[in-house]
Amino acid sequence: MIFQGEDNGALPLDRYPDWGAHFGAAASELELEIGSGHGGFALAFARLRPDSALVAIEQRQKFAREVASKGAQRGLQNLLVLQGDARIMAPRLFRAGSLAAVHVHFPDPWWKRRHFTRRLVDDRMSALLLGLLRPGGLLDFRTDVENYARGAVERLEEVGFENEAGPGRFSERPEDEIPSTREKRYLASGQPVWRLRMRRRQLLHRVAEPLLRGQEDVGAAEPI
Repeated sequence: MIFQGEDNGALPLDRYPDWGAHFGAAASELELEIGSGHGGFALAFARLRPDSALVAIEQRQKFAREVASKGAQRGLQNLLVLQGDARIMAPRLFRAGSLAAVHVHFPDPWWKRRHFTRRLVDDRMSALLLGLLRPGGLLDFRTDVENYARGAVERLEEVGFENEAGPGRFSERPEDEIPSTREKRYLASGQPVWRLRMRRRQLLHRVAEPLLRGQEDVGAAEPI
């Protein structure tokens, strides 16, 4: 397990991890969860999808430690839990076009206007996620805040994502969807959840290019 330092500085990695060495064949279907919380999604994903690998980044150290411990106890070798800020860590851990999917479930909406840049779907982060996904890769976004969802769908489409449900529309819940710990409560109570399933097109959108330029020059892969 990797923990980011308390000073919020970047991880001291000079090269990308060798995900194949860490996960084996499952690394060919590498996915990222940003904000794993109590780990309901991450732990179920690793159990139900053994042919895929999931890296879960959680900023709160207590939660990250708990999920990592549960994963180890259950022998989930296709799950790696990291603690830190995904904005800093993701571009250091994953090459451009290498992720099959990114999952962002119920992120903090950061209500105050001066905090809007901390939102996980601001223009810069949206473009970064677009570039990290491989062509056809999925961004699985869910929130219980309608205004946040409406802002997200507009921003994600503008940066170059293709909306599975059609422009400006939200997705229905897929039959095989794995709920997060928080989402289970909403499903039980009937509280609405706004879902977006966005795909990276075959050609990288021009907005994402500057954020990913130069990634391939960072260096060769190294083991975790």
